[in-house]
Amino acid sequence: MLRSQAPRLLRLAARHAAQQQQQSSLGGEGLAWASAQQLRHIGGDRVPEFYAKPSPYTEGTTFLGTPANHDELVKKRPLAPDVFEIDMKGPHYKFPFGAISSVMNRVTGVALSAGFTAAGYVALTGDLPGALAAFRADHAVLAVPVKFVVAYPLIYHWLGGVRHFVWDLHKIGNNADKTSLLEKDKVEQSSKVLLGVSLVLSSIVALL
Repeated sequence: MLRSQAPRLLRLAARHAAQQQQQSSLGGEGLAWASAQQLRHIGGDRVPEFYAKPSPYTEGTTFLGTPANHDELVKKRPLAPDVFEIDMKGPHYKFPFGAISSVMNRVTGVALSAGFTAAGYVALTGDLPGALAAFRADHAVLAVPVKFVVAYPLIYHWLGGVRHFVWDLHKIGNNADKTSLLEKDKVEQSSKVLLGVSLVLSSIVALL
């Protein structure tokens, strides 16, 4: 068993040693670049940049015209856009209202599933109306915020579903037709309306 695995283990050890040698030769800036690649799984620990010179498993690609300064050019190569910046301190793209409303539609759906599951468990194993009445009596100051938290996912998700029904039934048209409700400006506008109406209706319900 060990004898059959020996060639594979030797190849892995050689690849790891060659990668460590490459990273140590890159310097501070190059090392940060390589670390960012490894973190985002778009290279680095998966496709070592040995193509300009011989490596433990290839004679190199100089015969194909690979420039001698290939490693320097690789360090200047921009990384493909990701959801987050390379330093992971913020998103790479600015989220428009359309994207925010789409994410919120999914988040509110998950919240509703969790909420109804919890309410169902309490109803099956105890007294749901009694638990709600006891909570209101013991924590009256939290009644309005809690009602808002319960009402908002329900109202937002329901209105979001209505918007999707309207989109499904509305004429989409072709790329030259700018009257579709799925045009960027129309989606931004409906997303802002959806957010605002949900906030207003949820506030009204919470105050009842």
